[in-house]
Amino acid sequence: MLLLSGPNISGNEWKYIKDCLDTGWVSSVGAYVDQFEKMNAAFAGTKYAVATSSGTTALHICLILAGVNANDYVITPNITFIATCNSIKYTGADPLFIDADPQSWQMDLDLLEEFLTNETEQKIRGLLS
Repeated sequence: MLLLSGPNISGNEWKYIKDCLDTGWVSSVGAYVDQFEKMNAAFAGTKYAVATSSGTTALHICLILAGVNANDYVITPNITFIATCNSIKYTGADPLFIDADPQSWQMDLDLLEEFLTNETEQKIRGLLS
């Protein structure tokens, strides 16, 4: 079997896991989550940072904060993880797919420009790439 990402437990991970289990804070809250949020806020140079339970949740929150609603459209690459589309659909919006560049496998910016210049009749509220 080829693992996408194998476990890497090489430091204090077992100690921290045991601490979480011993204190009962095995959730999306607790001292380690608080510390993680503070460290991320400091790293980003912001007052606050919010840990989420998943990337899907984080994308969903971003779309809500961007004002994406039902009947809006959000542009996304055609090669993506399902979380991208799920977070768009959770807002009631619909994804619009732009083909990937065959060299980079990222959204083809020339196709995006062409779409935005010539074919946009929909209400575009966001772009997730």
